Amino acid sequence: MSEYKGIDVSKYQSPAKMDYETLKKLGYSFVMAKAGSLKAKDSAFDTHYTKARAAGLSVGAYLYSYATTEEEASKEAQLMLSWIKGKKLTHPIVYDIEDGTQKALGKEKCTDIALRFLTEIEDAGCYAMVYSYANFIKHYLDMERLRHFDVWLACYTTLERRKALYQNPILGIWQYSSSEILPTVYPSRLDQDVAYKDYAKIIKAKGLNGV
Repeated sequence: MSEYKGIDVSKYQSPAKMDYETLKKLGYSFVMAKAGSLKAKDSAFDTHYTKARAAGLSVGAYLYSYATTEEEASKEAQLMLSWIKGKKLTHPIVYDIEDGTQKALGKEKCTDIALRFLTEIEDAGCYAMVYSYANFIKHYLDMERLRHFDVWLACYTTLERRKALYQNPILGIWQYSSSEILPTVYPSRLDQDVAYKDYAKIIKAKGLNGV
């Protein structure tokens, strides 16, 4: 199985301190940048996107969900589409559903919410993906209903332990660490990801995400 290295970033990783050219030289191929949430657009999204693209890295985007209704999920989808308009994103458009307020909704409603966002993103011609951590996926998402969509899994552990915690057969990206330090790239910790598909190739070939 092919593997592709990446990181994910938000306003908490200063774009001014990020050396994307060195990241590329270290063998990384993609960056997942936070676009925002219902509360606000991420203030560093545009700069991370521009700098990563200029370094020759593939870029995807994610939205952190606070939705507790399908209507709010639809609003999140429309916000995301407005934020990525005009950008050449060659990695997936991701719905990060994991907030503590959503647990009280139960599995069926959480799945309804995720499905609403993902479907609207896909209907807009984008490659939609869902992100969460292993326990949330197990208890709050009906993965049979979401089987059409790839998963970006947060699970900071060993490969063996990850396989025990995450039983879903679909895994597109694994976020395996939140504490890696690459001193020539950034002065503080960075999330680490590995993708199991060449998303840039797939998205370009299918003309998705406006590419």
